Amino acid sequence: MAAYIIRRILALIPIWIGVSFIAFVLVHAIPGGPFDTGAIRSRQATENLLHVYHLDKPLFEQYILYIWQVLHGDLGQSMVNRGLSVSAVIKGRFPTSAELGAAALAVSLCVGIPAGIISAARRNSWLDHLVMFTATAGYAIPNFVFALVLILVFGLSLHLLPLGGWGTLSDVPLPAIALGLPWAGLVARMTRASMLEALNRDYMRTAYAKGLSPFAALMRHAFRNALIPLTTLVALLAAEVITGSLIIENIFGIPGIGHYMVDSILGADYTMTLGFIMFYATTIFIANFLVDLSYGWIDPRIRLA
Repeated sequence: MAAYIIRRILALIPIWIGVSFIAFVLVHAIPGGPFDTGAIRSRQATENLLHVYHLDKPLFEQYILYIWQVLHGDLGQSMVNRGLSVSAVIKGRFPTSAELGAAALAVSLCVGIPAGIISAARRNSWLDHLVMFTATAGYAIPNFVFALVLILVFGLSLHLLPLGGWGTLSDVPLPAIALGLPWAGLVARMTRASMLEALNRDYMRTAYAKGLSPFAALMRHAFRNALIPLTTLVALLAAEVITGSLIIENIFGIPGIGHYMVDSILGADYTMTLGFIMFYATTIFIANFLVDLSYGWIDPRIRLA
C-alpha cells in the first residue's frame, strides 16, 4: 500500500509540472497586461513594476522563478491589488465555492443516482427511455441556461427565491440546481450503464436463486458492484462542480473563487489567475488520488500494490 501511494505521488509530479507550465504560458498570452490600465506613470515607474514581478525576464526564466516560489508555499501577490496575496483570497473565498460545490454535488447525486437505478431496473421500458432522454437533454444544456430559466421562473415570476447573493439558506437552491442539474444527467447515464453490466453477472442469478427480493438484490449486489466506475465519476464531478462554478458565481453574484478568477483574467492579473489555476489543478489531482485509494475499500478483491 505504501509503495503504491509513493508511486502515485511520483507519477503526479511531472503531470503537475506540465499543467503549471501550460497554464503559465497561456496566462501570459492574455492580451494586454496588468499594468496596461491607462494610469499615468513614468516609463521608469513601469519598468520598475515589470522588474519587481520579473516580467522583464525571458518567459522560461519567469516560470522557473514562479514555480520555485510556489514550491515554497508562496502563490504570490496580486499585480493589480498590491498587498493582496493569492493565498488570502483563496482562504477567504474557497469556503463559499466549496459550499456551492457541495450543494450542487448533492443535487447531482440525489437526482442522478436514483434516476439511473430506476432506468436500469426498468430497462427498455417507456420509463427507461424517458429517464435517459431527460438525462441526455439535461446534460446537453449549459448550466448558465438553467440558471437564467430558474431566475425567470422562481425569481422574477413566482418571487419564491432571491435572484442572487450568498449567506442565507434561501440563496442556495437556485445556483445549486443550476450547477448540479446538468451533471445529474451524466450521473444517471453512468449509473444505468454500470448497473446493467452488474445485472448480467452470475452473482445476480445466484442472489435470486437464494431467494433475495429483486430490490434487495438490486441494491446489495448490483449497485455495490456498480460503485467502482461511479466513484471515479463522483470524484471528478466533485472537483468539477467546485472549479466549474465561474459562470454560475458571476450570474448569481456569489463571492467565491470563480467570481474573483473571472475578474483576475479580465484584468490580466497573472499572479492571481495562476494561483487559482494551480489551486484547482492540485484539488483535482488530490481527488483522483483519493479515488484510487478508495477502490480497495469499495471492492476487497482489488489490491493496491
